[in-house]
Amino acid sequence: MMPLFANRWLVALPPIWLLGTGALVSLVVLGIVWAILLATAPRLAAEARASLRDGFAGPLGWLLVTLAGIAVAFTPLVPVGQINRSLYRLVAADTASTTVTVAPGASLQEVPLDLRPQELAFLQLESPQPLVIRTQQPIAGFALNKVPDVELEASKPWSWTRSEGGTNPFLGTRAKLEATNLSDKPVQLTASWRLAPEFPEAGVLPWTIITILSIALAYGLFRLIPRRIAAIASATTKEAIGQPIFAVAIIVGAVLLVSFIVIPYNTFGEDVKMLKDSGLTLIKVLALLVVVWTASVSVAEEIEGRTSLTVLSKPLTRPQFILGKFAGLVLVALLVFMILGSVLLATTSLKVVYDAREGSKLDPIWRDCADEMITVVPGLVLSLFETILLAAVSLAVSTRLGIVPNLIICFTIYALGHLVPLIVQSSVGKIAIVRFVGQLFATILPVLEHFTIEAAVVGGVPVPWSYLAWAGLYAALYSAVALLVALVLFQDRDLA
Repeated sequence: MMPLFANRWLVALPPIWLLGTGALVSLVVLGIVWAILLATAPRLAAEARASLRDGFAGPLGWLLVTLAGIAVAFTPLVPVGQINRSLYRLVAADTASTTVTVAPGASLQEVPLDLRPQELAFLQLESPQPLVIRTQQPIAGFALNKVPDVELEASKPWSWTRSEGGTNPFLGTRAKLEATNLSDKPVQLTASWRLAPEFPEAGVLPWTIITILSIALAYGLFRLIPRRIAAIASATTKEAIGQPIFAVAIIVGAVLLVSFIVIPYNTFGEDVKMLKDSGLTLIKVLALLVVVWTASVSVAEEIEGRTSLTVLSKPLTRPQFILGKFAGLVLVALLVFMILGSVLLATTSLKVVYDAREGSKLDPIWRDCADEMITVVPGLVLSLFETILLAAVSLAVSTRLGIVPNLIICFTIYALGHLVPLIVQSSVGKIAIVRFVGQLFATILPVLEHFTIEAAVVGGVPVPWSYLAWAGLYAALYSAVALLVALVLFQDRDLA
């Protein structure tokens, strides 16, 4: 038998297992697609296999293999039955009804219902004549949770909804009603219900699969359609991974994220929120450092070393060169976020258990860990948008300046971009020149506060998908402007 300490930590494993299983299923699907291509389109299959040796698909594949291995190792420790039932309920029919006849003068006539109480989201009872309905049976130890009998009035429906927070009408794993008919005529009783997944957090699995396969599909199309741009992007990604700073950022980031589990934040029970906030900031800063360094090395140093002149001597235009470099920076940023983001999601799940143990709280269940882990995903997406935006700025700067000025300018923009709302607010009511400077900063600098969700994390407020879409559109528009500036600066740059 496992010790109590080990049992407590087991509740943090299912969310991590869902991520790993998503990676495993994605690998299986990609393997099947590759086998089909091998039989029908050998050239595409060879291209897919060759992509594993470039700078993005190879590390991504190793990340998926690692997550899949973790999922296989954790399978015996995970409530797979609960998760499978919830996954089935995500796609199965969720509404049903039944009508029965309650005999005249019947007392506690049983009416079985084909549903699991744990999945019940809504229940409605209705009859044309008065009935007394008992939903819960007295059970030892559950006297305080007993639901009173329902005195059903004629043609007046009675309903229960889970979202309203009332006690579930049923106990145990089987649902049944007991109807009492005080009249001397038979009465029709209609029961309607709606079911929902017992653990909706199991949706992490299909969403993980969709995300991974979407990234793989997008990258495959990118390699096949703009081949010259893709070649530059692949070379840039490989160059970034070969730099020591990439390995240092990944190792340091992973070590710090794991150490955040045991670091006391002294926040009176809000350590999980602090871990998420600190983890998002750490990943963003490390990714930005890698991206800015890569932009300087792959553009500024190539120009200074006249390597770019050799590249452009081939059938490659300067806009294709810039776009390829930007695509490579995006792939590098995405790779950093996927690796360190996976670590952050795992540490968030573990931190929930550690925080409960250290704070002498009630032991959490695995859905509590999954809920906290899911709230990190919007922050990762927004931080990725911010990094991509600053990558475009760094690329524009690197067409004219070296690595040190690039680092200074980009991190200055990073700091001022988060202060833009404060600058504008503080300039209100000031003299004209102060207002002008405030409006100038607000116009030129990116408003990076759009990409932070610290307030939502602290307040426990979910981030809507529409906000992510608008933030992504803002990042795309500002990145497009920065790329146009980079093209203008690079177009007349003397490479000789």
